[in-house]
Amino acid sequence: AARTLLEKKKKVAFITTDTYRIGAIEQLKTYANLLQSPVHVVYNREDFEEAVQSFQEYEYVFIDTAGRNYKDRQFIEDLKRLIPFDDSMESYLVLSATSKQKDMEAIIQQFHSIPIEQFIFTKVDETETIGPIINIVLKYNIGIAYCTDGQEVPEDILQVTAQTLAETIVKGAFDD
Repeated sequence: AARTLLEKKKKVAFITTDTYRIGAIEQLKTYANLLQSPVHVVYNREDFEEAVQSFQEYEYVFIDTAGRNYKDRQFIEDLKRLIPFDDSMESYLVLSATSKQKDMEAIIQQFHSIPIEQFIFTKVDETETIGPIINIVLKYNIGIAYCTDGQEVPEDILQVTAQTLAETIVKGAFDD
């Protein structure tokens, strides 16, 4: 969102469905305020449709969802009732690079009914191995949009390209 606003000079807005985590709404509102962008909090499908309607003039609307226990199938069903996943939006699945490959695969399987365009891998700086990330990308034929290697926004959010991924693999292969 920050890069879209600051570098591409596009108007951005936020919708959040994360009414689960304590402080999540306030955190997003603080961030949006820094970007001078509006936030709409949604609790149900009607709120979501109202938010989408109110943001029609914006070029990009970022939708924040709660990161919850992937084993709870009800969470995914609730998410699908709240957000009409269709061709008008791109969906990114956020996974922690510190997770075991088997756990990442289980998360992806839980979200199989939601179209995932690309992955975002967090905590890349907190792992010594990126093999599971590569395995996931190859197994599911889904690319990586971004990865994070720190807490600073937007500085530590890195756009992933084929070149940067290849450089990371080669660098990791030759590190002692």
